[in-house]
Amino acid sequence: MRRSVFLAATCSAWLMMAQGTAHATASNKELEAQANELAARLAAVERANQTLVQMQQQIESGRQELRTLRGQLDEAKHELDSIRQQQRDLYSDIDRRLLLIENGAQPMTPGTAQPVPTEAEIRSVDEASVYGDSFAALKASRYEEAARGFQLYLTKYPDGPRADNATYWLGEAYYVQKDYDAALAAFQDVLKKFPDSRKASDALLKTAYCQYELKAYQNARKTLESVVKVYPGTDASRLAEQRLTKLEAEGH
Repeated sequence: MRRSVFLAATCSAWLMMAQGTAHATASNKELEAQANELAARLAAVERANQTLVQMQQQIESGRQELRTLRGQLDEAKHELDSIRQQQRDLYSDIDRRLLLIENGAQPMTPGTAQPVPTEAEIRSVDEASVYGDSFAALKASRYEEAARGFQLYLTKYPDGPRADNATYWLGEAYYVQKDYDAALAAFQDVLKKFPDSRKASDALLKTAYCQYELKAYQNARKTLESVVKVYPGTDASRLAEQRLTKLEAEGH
């Protein structure tokens, strides 16, 4: 009798242990499945975050390209405005030249002599002609010819009424030919010899551009900061700020 009871108790204990083991095994599998599911979700989140980072980088790159394009557009607009102003100056010069020629070619009346243009008038016509021909070559993209013409003007008329403009446009002729050393010297001459010229702000800006192209980035930064400080609210100042942003983006 006792032996039967003992066997029954033993069997019951083993049965309970087996059930507990089975239950524990089932719980472990469930936990493992949950852990795997969580790991899969985390991996999906990480992939999504990586995609978002890539998209953000692409957006920022696009914004930078847009800023660069806007800067180039502003530069082109600024140059166009300068050329238009120079064109108006040239037309005014031509009008004065025609007026001189007309005055010098009036028909003689009885008892009067043909008026002879004075040396100053002849000099004025020649000065305007040299400048006008040089600027026409610049507009026509004949940059070497333009550079020679402006050099001739400055040799003949170093103190002429257009000497500051001639010096500036000489720098431009060099700049578009990527002769940045010569362009830098010309723009600095504008600032040194004609500090009150209306071309001074543009010359200071282009000085910075030359320094940038010559990889003198610290000098370029200082010059651009001077443009912003000395000529606030101008086109030159706005372009200087854009070039400063470009320097920052490039890590210079």
